[in-house]
Order: sequence, then structure tokens, then C-alpha cells
Amino acid sequence: MKRYCLISTSLILVTLLVGPSPAAAAPGEWWADYFDNPTLSGAPVLSRHDEAINFSWGAGGPGAGLPSDNFSIRWQRDEWFAGGTYRFKVLADDGVRVWVGDQLVIDEWRDRWAEPLNVDRYIPSGTYRVRIEYYEHVGDATMSIGWSRVVGGETWYGEYFNCRDMNCPRVLTRDDSAIDFDWGGGSPDPAVTADNFSVRWTRTLNFNAGDYRFFASSDDGTRIWVDGGLVVDAWEDHSLPQTYSGDANLVDGRHTVTVEYYEHGGDASAHAWWQLREAFTNWRGEYFDNREMVGGPALERNDAEINFDWSVEPPVDWMPDDNFSVRWTRTLDFSPGYYRLVLQADDGVRLWLDHSIIIDKWQDMDYELHYVDGVYLEGPHTLKLEYYEHAGSARVRFWWEDGTEDNAPPSYLSATAEQAPAERPQAPAGQWKASYFANVYLEGDPLLTRTETRLDHDWGWGSPGGGVPSNHFSARWTQTLYFPAGLYRFTTYSDDGARLWVGDRLLINSWRPMRGYSSGAIWLPSGMREVRMEYYECTGVALARLDWQLVSRP
Repeated sequence: MKRYCLISTSLILVTLLVGPSPAAAAPGEWWADYFDNPTLSGAPVLSRHDEAINFSWGAGGPGAGLPSDNFSIRWQRDEWFAGGTYRFKVLADDGVRVWVGDQLVIDEWRDRWAEPLNVDRYIPSGTYRVRIEYYEHVGDATMSIGWSRVVGGETWYGEYFNCRDMNCPRVLTRDDSAIDFDWGGGSPDPAVTADNFSVRWTRTLNFNAGDYRFFASSDDGTRIWVDGGLVVDAWEDHSLPQTYSGDANLVDGRHTVTVEYYEHGGDASAHAWWQLREAFTNWRGEYFDNREMVGGPALERNDAEINFDWSVEPPVDWMPDDNFSVRWTRTLDFSPGYYRLVLQADDGVRLWLDHSIIIDKWQDMDYELHYVDGVYLEGPHTLKLEYYEHAGSARVRFWWEDGTEDNAPPSYLSATAEQAPAERPQAPAGQWKASYFANVYLEGDPLLTRTETRLDHDWGWGSPGGGVPSNHFSARWTQTLYFPAGLYRFTTYSDDGARLWVGDRLLINSWRPMRGYSSGAIWLPSGMREVRMEYYECTGVALARLDWQLVSRP
């Protein structure tokens, strides 16, 4: 897997200026018009270039000819924005409003204290005229503004208050990856009290058009707004388990979700998420901008197939290009038969069939191939595939193919063949000769030899015994058995590598680090056959199993 040394930040400060602003301001400067009234009326009494909008005049005024109260200012310049979500941060006493092009981003045209204000807005890629208007009524005068690009809208902006109604100064601001907290009797941070605190989280995400259901589960009160509309109102003391929900119909595009929460006393917990209520005709893809699939998905969509090579790019331009995850689910109707389920991923992946996990490779990988063979399917079955990308290239594929032309359902036999006629010589039923080696190459003298009645082992994190190590060992089992004529399917289940010979034929060759099933079919004339299975364990859990079934007779 290709790895890159990246400096990961959640905010990228945009400082590029392209194109001139009014009166040919130098790059990085604002053209400013100052008025001796609070309504921006008439001709400005002062015009100049300001290098930055970061002023604290106190009880004074901005300059000669301007009063200390009842004045106003308009700043303008042209600015390049890379497409994405931007967080605008304003500190103003009194009123302020901000436009980016024709989009009114902030509208606080009223008397207000110098309380920090943060607003997320999606700005398409391009150059825009940024216009900022401000007025001072009476008292102290303060005005500062800045903005930064929020990579993928990947975090919630959390504002924490030491009061229950958020009507007090903030004591903490931070980025939270998800609203999924269980603080118990504690607090979110040493700066926050354990009881009688509140939080406001804000985040802007992309939604496909559709009907969404928003959920809140908390101790104590929670409410959720979508684009300023109240969707969930559970602003009262309550404890878990208690889930509240509300629906919102959203058009395609960016929407701002705000979650407010308060803690009164006792345990403190806050959880919020949502789901799309429409039916999915293909794969339901839930895309998360974290590796743990926590919080609500940043994107839900219909995916026609799971066959993606994003390289070092994100799935969509507003998501992060590393440290994201996806969950795909789909119910399919299968014709009766044996199937091979195959996936290939960079990085981690796991696959469920009808709520049972059948491939579990939740680890960084370099586009490794894993499959389960000989799976008999008939009728509807639900598949779920989970995937995460850590760093570097992001690729994932999943498909299935016919495992055999024979469509008869399995009729499993035990892992010993039928008893031979009396005149036929054969090994005692169920007696495998087992040899264990203290390396993964089956080299040298075996450290342990013994007979075993079944080839069905789950050593977990342990070892086979007899001084054999728990990792980096190998084993060979042999037995000669009588088989009546017929078509047989042999199946191994192993962690890690396995290979199987029936007679002189190498039927299964999965000699690699893996966990899963491998299967092969062979036609056998009646007679004695040696069955030989070889296995090696690399690290972690150790499993080795062999079964076979008579599929059909002549």
C-alpha cells in the first residue's frame, strides 16, 4: 500500500487573493469605506485600504472625521474559493452582515455584544466579491472576521457553555468527529462543569434529495434544527434509553444541521444521527467521514455496483481523501447454486451474509484479494459490506461468480469417507496422521506428531500443544480413505493458508495469509485415495478445518 507523509488538519486557511478589489487594492488588502452614520448612507467620509479586518476600537472611533458611536463601514475585495464548506468566524459589536458573491452568509444586523459567531456555508469553486458591512451604535466598538475551509465538512463545530440554556459565555470550542458521547457523571472537558452545562454543535453536509429521519438519544435535553427549522424537540430532562425523532424533506445539496443539548444533573450522554427513508434499488451506500462509521453518514446514495478506484481522491470532493469509511447493504435474489463471493480492498473490509460475518479483514491492506468459495445460495439473501480507507490509495471491489455448474443443494457427509467393503484395505476410520512444525514452511523434523479423529481445529490465540508455538507454525494431515464413485466437493476453512491434495491432484491452493473458505470439486472413481492437507499459521487466531460432501453419484 502506498503511504504518504501528510500533515492532516481540519481547517485550511484560505489566504489567496485573485483579481483586484475596488480601487486596485494590493493583494491581501480590503477596500474600506467609512460612514459617519450607522446606515451606510451618503458619501463615505473616509476611504482607505485595510490590510485585515481585525479592529478593537474600544470607546473610540476608527479615525479622523468619524464619531466614536453611530458609524458604519463597508469592506470589499475579490477572493478565490476552492469549492467546499467554509467556516466564517466573526466577532462584532454591534451589527454585521457578510456576502460572498450573491450569497448572504451572515446576517446579524442588530445591536449585539462582542460574542463570537461561527457560520458554516458551502461555497462553490470560483472567484467572488466578498462584501462585509458593519455598524457601531453605542459603547465599545469591535469588528474582526476570518474564514477557513473545513475539509469535507468532516467535523462538528462544538460550543460548550457552563449554563443549561447557552445564554452565557462559551468556555470551550472544539471540533467533534461525531455526536456520540457518554460522559457518565463526568464532563466533556476540565473547562466544563459536570452538571448544568450545554452544547451547540453545527455542521454542513451534502444530502441527496429525499425524506430523512433525524434521531436524538440523550440525557438530558436535545433539539435538532435543519437549515434553521426545528426537526426534533426534546428540550426536557430525561434519561436513557429514550430516542426522539423527526422528519425533514431535503432537496439535493448542502444543508446545515444544528444540534443543541443540555445536561441538568446525574449522568450525561448525547447521541444524534439520521437516515434516509427512501427505498434503495441498488446498493445502499452510507459514506462516513471517519474510519469508525460513527455518527450520521456524511452521504447516502444508490450505488449500482461496488467497484471503486478513488486513488488518492475522496469519494466526493467535499469528503476527506483519507480516514473515511463506507457501508453498503443490499438484498438480492439468487438462483439455486454454489457461489464464490470475492472482494478486493485497500484498506480494511468485512462482509456479512444474512447477519453472519464471512470475511473479516478489518486491517490496513494493499489491495488484497479475499474470497469465500462453495457458498450455496437460493432465494433472497442480504449482503452487507463495510470498508474503510486509512491513507494512500482507496480502492474496493466486490463481486460474485458461479462456484460450480452443479446446482444441487449440499448434503453434507462427515469428514470421514464411507466405510470400504471388508476386502478393501483402508486406514482406521477418522485416523488422521498429524505432523506439526515450528515454522511456516513444513521444514525439518516435526515438533509434534499424533493421530487425530477429526480435522476440525479452532486454537484461537493458542497453539496445538506439545511445544508448538502459537504463531508461525505449520501442519500436515494425511489419511487414505475409500471413496465410492461420485462428484465430491472439498471445503477448507482456515486462518491462515491451506492447500489440499486428493490423490495426486492439488485441489485447493490458498497458500497465503487469509481467513475464509476455499472449495474445489473433483470426480473420483471408486477406490482408495490419499487425502493430504497442509496448513500454516502466521499470526493472530489459528483455525484449520476440512469437510467434504458427495454432490452426485454416477
